[in-house]
Amino acid sequence: MEIKPNEVLWTVDVGVAGLEKVVRLPAGELELTVDQLQEAKSDIDAYLLECLKVEINGSPVEAEAGALEPLYASTVATGQKYISYSRQHFRFRSPTEVKRVQLSSALFFTVIRNHQAAVIVSWGGAQKVFTKYGPFELDLTPARLNPTILGTATEFILWGMHHIFVGYDHIAFLMALLLAAQRLRDMVRVVTSFTVAHSITLLLAALDVIRLPGAVTESLIAASIVYVAAENYFITQGSHRWILTFAFGLVHGLGFSSVLRERLQDLQSIAVPVVSFNL
Repeated sequence: MEIKPNEVLWTVDVGVAGLEKVVRLPAGELELTVDQLQEAKSDIDAYLLECLKVEINGSPVEAEAGALEPLYASTVATGQKYISYSRQHFRFRSPTEVKRVQLSSALFFTVIRNHQAAVIVSWGGAQKVFTKYGPFELDLTPARLNPTILGTATEFILWGMHHIFVGYDHIAFLMALLLAAQRLRDMVRVVTSFTVAHSITLLLAALDVIRLPGAVTESLIAASIVYVAAENYFITQGSHRWILTFAFGLVHGLGFSSVLRERLQDLQSIAVPVVSFNL
């Protein structure tokens, strides 16, 4: 999204796999042609305009839909090119200078649980990435796109807390480890080693030093939970758990990194966000 003095330009990329769930397309993702995509333009525009709303300076603004563009990807096995995303351009005009923009999205809310959207906003030379889950609203001003250190820290602390509360796999892993801890000292060791370990891989992944496919990371996280739960039946001594926690914590850090990396791509410094997210 680009916010200009008298208009807002919103470029929306939506996956064809998602569109198939809400719009009748002539063919599936791998078979869809450019002509077929253009045939569905009116239906795609109608769905997007139903789900995406913009207010400028507190007043609703009608959208002007532009051209529809196909974005291509290639299959891993054969290298076959196919239309992976549909890109649509919307223009929202304002009769007065744009000082505040409020936007909302309900894309795929009814068909994709916890749908994730990344909104890249440019305004007056500043740029910021907002990552949202499910239906969301954003209230934008120039000040929010030029945050202070305290504002950035607060945002990433709250975001980190959100991922702890919805990250049932990480909670299940820690609870399984803590069940075997017989003393407070053992609990402190477990929590500390997990924090240090996932901080290491989180930082390395955020810097793009290491990267694993999401399916591999999630499988390893699931395996760590199963292993620790099974071990609880056979081993009652919890003093060694901090070592095991550190090893598996490295894997869990990669799981966190997949949601953090995109948020960091337009920040000049990652120190404050990464530290705050870990807190």
